[in-house]
Amino acid sequence: MGYTSETTVMFPGKTFKINVVEDVDYLLDLVETDDDVPFWAVLWPAALGMAEYFWENTSFGEKRILELGAGLGLVGIVAAAKGAEVVQTDFIPEALQLAEENAKINHITKIERVLADWRKFPLDERFDLIIGSDILYEPTLHPFLKEIFLTNLKPGGTVVLADPGRDDAKSFISMLQEEGYHTDTVTKEVFETGRRICVSIYFLNKSGG
Repeated sequence: MGYTSETTVMFPGKTFKINVVEDVDYLLDLVETDDDVPFWAVLWPAALGMAEYFWENTSFGEKRILELGAGLGLVGIVAAAKGAEVVQTDFIPEALQLAEENAKINHITKIERVLADWRKFPLDERFDLIIGSDILYEPTLHPFLKEIFLTNLKPGGTVVLADPGRDDAKSFISMLQEEGYHTDTVTKEVFETGRRICVSIYFLNKSGG
């Protein structure tokens, strides 16, 4: 996966250590199809925003959480640190490998990992929450995400999605609202290399669920 370097993520009263891929260009040179693009290798603002919100505002009380597109694993690690039982999934084996390493260096053990393609999702378990940060950038995958929500969310459960304001994400959220999902939205400000980025965190509940 190329060389990694350690970065620190600081929240009130807690610092998490996360290994990131240092040379993403190395991975880009290996890309043969769209599925190979190494989105997982970067710590994105949406993940930082969701992780910070979970750390500051949430106690999960052993709820079962399904994370889609886990990438480097920060959000699931924070959720596990706050008491959740987390199942992290990703399409890329190297992502899950690095997410596992990141959990270990933060002394987090309550995480399972499953290699998963949304187009042929292998899990049928239902979860209290389904979460994902910056996973809505590819509209062709939206129908498969909807199916996962229907299949894998417990009645009364919540989908939590974080996004930095992409139009495709807004369209997807609007479509879910039209199909009966109630939405609450929280905004978190994330600072990245001197830029202020507003991350929207959507809490979605199926009406009558």
